[in-house]
Amino acid sequence: MSENCPFCDRKQFEERLIAKTEGFYIIATLGQITDSGYVLLFPVEHTLCMGALSREQTSTMLGLAKKICSALTQKYKLEQARQSLYPITLFEHGIVGQTIKHAHLHLLPTILDLTQKIQDDFPESKIEELQYASHLQELYRKRPEPYLYWGSGEENNSKARVCWNPNAPAQYLRIITAQALNRPERANWRQMDAELDRKLWTETVKRLRPHFNG
Repeated sequence: MSENCPFCDRKQFEERLIAKTEGFYIIATLGQITDSGYVLLFPVEHTLCMGALSREQTSTMLGLAKKICSALTQKYKLEQARQSLYPITLFEHGIVGQTIKHAHLHLLPTILDLTQKIQDDFPESKIEELQYASHLQELYRKRPEPYLYWGSGEENNSKARVCWNPNAPAQYLRIITAQALNRPERANWRQMDAELDRKLWTETVKRLRPHFNG
């Protein structure tokens, strides 16, 4: 636990809590870019980024991510489910671009290809395609540097990627996601319309909590 960390203090996200399971929290995020269904997965133990997780934690995280994908597919009846087993976009600010210094994986019920935008924005940063589920953690153990991590269920771009040492601003991946969805006004979670956001994250909790607690 770390003092003053919002993700180390359950009281700060209790209303948005979907599940606590296997050493991880699943919550509805503030700043719902999609029309609900946008969640965060993060370890109970204070950890700087997902790349720093142990092998055991990584295995657990990946299993939970699959469960979240399944829940989103079922509860939102996603049209993209016809194209992909897991029709979602996920990403993480690996230390760079974080507004909360506690590892958290973003999962959204939509398919987006963010690769070209990231390549264009950081042409001097090395981008690697991840070959298997725990590849990020193995790479991070060898080079514990800031990174951006992203992936989607799109058939032609299904492998996740990591961009090392980009000079990314705060909330960068949220910003380009909101732009891709034509909702730039939802990019900064601190500035999103509070009434609308509460409606959307409440809907997220309502739909997804029974999947994990039923």
